[in-house]
Amino acid sequence: MTSIEFRPVCSFSSPLSTQRSRRSAPGATASCCLIVAQRGLLFAGLSDGKILAWEIDRNCADRRAKESKARVLEEHKGDVRSLIFVESLCQGVMISGAADRCIKMWDLSDPRTGIQCVQSLYGHGGTVIALEHGSDLLLSSSTDGLLFVWRDASPARLLRFPAYAVRQRLEPHAGTRAKETWFLSLSMREGEAPTLFAGDSEGYVHIFKLDLTQDKASEQLFLAVWKAKVHDLGVSKIMAVPMESFLFTLSYDQKLKAMDSVTGQVLFEELNQCNVIFHSLAWDSASQDVIVCDSKGNLGFYNLIQESWVTWKNVTDESIIDIHLLPAISRLVLLTPHSIQVLDVVRGVKFQEIKEHTAPIVAIASRPTSQGGVLYTASMDNTIRMWDSDTLECIKCLKERKQEITAMVYVPRANVVITGHENSDLKMWSLDSHQEACLRTVTGQPVHENTISALILVNVQAESAHDDPTGTGFELVVAGSYDRQLSFWRVTLTSDGTAMAKFERVFLAHQDATDEILALGHSPFGSIFSGGNEGIIRQWTIWGGKASEADLVGHEDAVTSFATDGYFLFSGSADCSVRIWECTHGRQMKIVRLHDVPVQALVVIPDTGIIASCGGDGRLVFWDSQLGSVETKLLRTYEQPEEFRTLSYVNLNNSLLVGCESGKIIAFPLPAGLLDKEPKEPEVFGGHRGTAFRDPQRFVSGRLRRIQERTLCFVRNSEYSSSIGRV
Repeated sequence: MTSIEFRPVCSFSSPLSTQRSRRSAPGATASCCLIVAQRGLLFAGLSDGKILAWEIDRNCADRRAKESKARVLEEHKGDVRSLIFVESLCQGVMISGAADRCIKMWDLSDPRTGIQCVQSLYGHGGTVIALEHGSDLLLSSSTDGLLFVWRDASPARLLRFPAYAVRQRLEPHAGTRAKETWFLSLSMREGEAPTLFAGDSEGYVHIFKLDLTQDKASEQLFLAVWKAKVHDLGVSKIMAVPMESFLFTLSYDQKLKAMDSVTGQVLFEELNQCNVIFHSLAWDSASQDVIVCDSKGNLGFYNLIQESWVTWKNVTDESIIDIHLLPAISRLVLLTPHSIQVLDVVRGVKFQEIKEHTAPIVAIASRPTSQGGVLYTASMDNTIRMWDSDTLECIKCLKERKQEITAMVYVPRANVVITGHENSDLKMWSLDSHQEACLRTVTGQPVHENTISALILVNVQAESAHDDPTGTGFELVVAGSYDRQLSFWRVTLTSDGTAMAKFERVFLAHQDATDEILALGHSPFGSIFSGGNEGIIRQWTIWGGKASEADLVGHEDAVTSFATDGYFLFSGSADCSVRIWECTHGRQMKIVRLHDVPVQALVVIPDTGIIASCGGDGRLVFWDSQLGSVETKLLRTYEQPEEFRTLSYVNLNNSLLVGCESGKIIAFPLPAGLLDKEPKEPEVFGGHRGTAFRDPQRFVSGRLRRIQERTLCFVRNSEYSSSIGRV
């Protein structure tokens, strides 16, 4: 499958670009915008009556210096609500309507010599809120409840600019409050029978057709064809799609609707996914997408062929007031209250989906094979599935028949999967024989008393496995539970190849009764990390006692996830932040805030130092921590209309698998060029006269090596010896 992504091109914000200017002129916000690429101009109408004009190229990029100021047009005395461009009129004019009840015409025939107001039209008794032009007619609607049809009244059209006069007045007459109802939006469809579509403040859509039976153009009037109650509240936007027989409407009832422009039948309707108001829309005829924006800064693409949303993404923290599409170059222009943003629409970003599971995904793991690789996934639908990593076809399925699966870890040497369950059970599953067994103590007793919330695998090397008779090391599984206990299980193979899980020890890790264990992590230097509801990270040694080595304090809410990269620990939290810690001394190195919702999962991409994090809002973010710098470098963001839950990097095909609350698994590609760069050679620091770590680069991803060595080499030699413990 493919996705749609957005890449920033440029932005225009002068003179509203700084917080200072916003405070000094709090009412000066943007109301509407207009692109005139043919003249190399971009306009924004402001609430104080000014119109800003920037010089652009034909691709809507700023052709002037970054700090250049926009030209300011100051004829209006009230909020500028509507801007349109008419190229066929007088070699190009812009027409503006505002709260000062005036319509103004601006000469754009030669912008280099200036932009002059050449005509002002009066007649409305309220704010001019919508303008349209077609078939030599100028149409305007106002809060006075009237829609004016303007015609050129100059004799023989001898004047350079038309002398517009009102030829017809139309009223909504919707409901019992006729005087309080007005047309909010207009759209004109030209052709043999010019048609006007209008949406009013009570939710009605009106269709008027020009009476062509009259020979004289001056006597041709609009006749009402029909009107229909389409929305519960006012129709804020209406668009007649060229060469098609349907209309799109947006309303204050938070709905997008499509309707047949001939019969008035509603073809489909979509409620805003964030329960806020849609503001504007655009039509992409090539892809058959209707593009909408809303007051939370979201962009949505609804495809008429698929009859579904193909993307829904938040692109700005501000409300998006207006939107324009440049179809030839797939470029969007977005208007927010304080800026205009230009984005490229990048289609065809490939991703794959697995849809066999029917409940939330709790864990994902992978194993290389001679044929390619195998993926393992566990879900709350009580299945463990195995997949071909190339085709993503399900190979096997193991079914748990009693208790809900809440956690999983894959143990590669023994080729088994260990699962945690809602009733506190721990089970080991053979992937060869498909047999299962509950993990118990020597006396046959269960260890935990509540739901298993986290499982991790620790590879104990031979030099650290002092009581290992094989001398090759072993695999240790650590389980965390809502009962606040940590349990340790040694997984080995017997002489006949049977996997055995031996109970090692258990202890109460979190003392507070409400501090349930939610996440576990470990470093390759013998430390275990546990996090829970209290937001405190506790550090333990694998072979140590029941007292924690250190408490890492900083998070303001529950700790939800961990990832490690050498000496560095990354912790995600319900406080929406990721914190970076130096493990040997428990120092907080940095706070990263890239999410607006709790961070659900973290993973470090091997040999790159790049971190991926996800939240329940369907955002997957790749970023470089840039330790030593205040800033964090955002590399790539993917978004899907899903609630993300877990992450796993698969080096078999260099993709990142995301498990969703819906049971779907999505495979995203890594950002372009991420794996093309060779890891930097670490700097060598000399001068040590005490104990130093053995091969610290062995466990560290490329970009963090230099920073890590700088950090550690400034620690006193005595601290090196005392803090490492047994590795």
